[in-house]
Amino acid sequence: MKKEREREILQFLLDKNDWVKADIFAKQFSVSTRSVRKYVNEINETTSPSVLIMSSNHGYKLNEIVYHDILRKEPKETPIGLTPLERLYYVLKRSIAHSEGMDIFDLSEEIYVSTSTIEGDLKKAKNLLEKFSLSFKRDGDLIILSGLERDKRKLMSHIFHEETQDQFLHLESIQTAFGYDLKDFKEELIKVLASYNLYINEYTIGNILLHIVIATERVSQHRTISEENIGVLSETKEYRAALDIAKLIRSQFGTSFEGAELYYLTILLISKATVLSYDNLNTENLGEYIEQHYINLVNEIIQKVKDYYLVDIYGDEFLIKFTLHIRNLINRAKHNYLSKNPLTKQIKSSYPLIYDLAVFISNEIQKKENIQINEDEIAYIAFHIGAFLERQKALENKITCTVICPEYYNLHIPMLKRLEQTFGEQIEISRVITKLESDFGQIDSDLIITTIQIPKRTEQEIVHLNPFFLEEDIQKIQHGIAKINKKHSRTKLKKHLISLFDPHLFQHNIYLKNEFEMIRFLGDKLVQLGFIEKGGIDDIIEREKMSSTSFNNNVAVPHSMQMNALKSAISIVLNDKPVNWGSNSVQIIALIALNKDERNIFRDIYDSFIKILSEPENVYLLLKSKNYDGFINSLLSLMEE
Repeated sequence: MKKEREREILQFLLDKNDWVKADIFAKQFSVSTRSVRKYVNEINETTSPSVLIMSSNHGYKLNEIVYHDILRKEPKETPIGLTPLERLYYVLKRSIAHSEGMDIFDLSEEIYVSTSTIEGDLKKAKNLLEKFSLSFKRDGDLIILSGLERDKRKLMSHIFHEETQDQFLHLESIQTAFGYDLKDFKEELIKVLASYNLYINEYTIGNILLHIVIATERVSQHRTISEENIGVLSETKEYRAALDIAKLIRSQFGTSFEGAELYYLTILLISKATVLSYDNLNTENLGEYIEQHYINLVNEIIQKVKDYYLVDIYGDEFLIKFTLHIRNLINRAKHNYLSKNPLTKQIKSSYPLIYDLAVFISNEIQKKENIQINEDEIAYIAFHIGAFLERQKALENKITCTVICPEYYNLHIPMLKRLEQTFGEQIEISRVITKLESDFGQIDSDLIITTIQIPKRTEQEIVHLNPFFLEEDIQKIQHGIAKINKKHSRTKLKKHLISLFDPHLFQHNIYLKNEFEMIRFLGDKLVQLGFIEKGGIDDIIEREKMSSTSFNNNVAVPHSMQMNALKSAISIVLNDKPVNWGSNSVQIIALIALNKDERNIFRDIYDSFIKILSEPENVYLLLKSKNYDGFINSLLSLMEE
């Protein structure tokens, strides 16, 4: 079994964090259950006597203790026995280190492969190198990596991310890879930034350290960046901070940063650091810390989000932090310093609507600022939106609650205070009953919290508590709230979703070259049936190019950001075999076309619909549908669960 497939299997089981049935496992990788058993046996043989993948009548599950133990003990790679991808990265790193060129025959002996194999690797590297404006040149037997020094450093950073698979760029990973002691340096770096009222969060401090280490390594080898016009930045506090950091680098590592090196370090700080003290900022004095252009841009975008999605993301604290973030993002994009985000895939799959709002915002910024924004930066925007909306959602969708607690030495009073402190943002206590002779049949709230037994009622969620409100009671209430929220969500989903389906928009086994051809195919049918205008297809493709709408390797949900359909509808394709969609493979395609007058439907159903479709078990059930009626019945059954 190839190493790539082995890694995919282990990552899949790690993400599921539970038992996975054999048929679901097989469906995920488009193989037979027999092949699954074979894969599991082969993987377990490599870790014997430890069992890495456990099996039972529940299916398969990753033994995380063994998994993490293996990761800790994994030896450093050597040139012998490298996979094709590992070999490619090895060749690239060697070519960066040897700017004068590498002899192909010496390299062949070094990594124990033929020169023809290396020639093949050089061809495979072409697409990757083009992303960094680099290329391989030949001078007889010499292989020379051609391009600017700054682009070679970006390639080094990319390879480090890919090889270490360290999502958060931990200090230990950087130290191990480059041999630098960074612990004291990191603390001093943070102190320098704080002295200039600058702040670097834990998501970006690793990127700063990686940049400094790579730059220090290259400068020490006399590989410097060509001169830039640093005069335009010399008046900024980030430049003054960069001067102090350069002194710190010289004292710690013996390397001098001058000229263009200082320029790029300054740009890095401008694009990644934010104002340390938010306490002194407000909407009135924000213009003293940040250019008015960015404030106007963010206000305009917030209004557009409200107009298009009927979602209001305005708030003083949000506006301040979000404007600072957008300013930094635009600076990063203009200088090609876009950030890596370790949680991009998780955000995209777990919070589809929030991510889609971030895509919309990114698209607006791209058009107005003439820049390109990648998926990692989109996910950072989603951080800000998600944090704000989750709190707003809790406040707007409070669950009504009745508390039943017999009056006995005022025991109900501390209970009510505890409920308010713990769940005040999630529940609204509409009624308190302290008398046993009350008519419980008149209770009409969503949730009943009671310390006594009452007749079972089917329409409400009942949580029985201890008289003195123990810690375990908090979990019971939270579970009850979650059940009610899920029920409300499913009711709303069912109400809206079924009205959007049409038997004429249900198809089986459509196989085309790529996702864009599929969108055009489905779009043409929507045009013919009068659901969208011809230009609507281009709008859907524009959204797809911003960020793939595939989720969890199972489903794609293409749609427009404009919500300009003549009539709202969902076009469904079920494929027996997976098709490529972006970097994923999918079997269910649900193209959503929405009319602007039904924008609230998109907001209400998008997250829930994707979560139903993207679960492997649900995909497996829906793919059994032989016709439109069978699909609708299966979907309805999933909504009832």
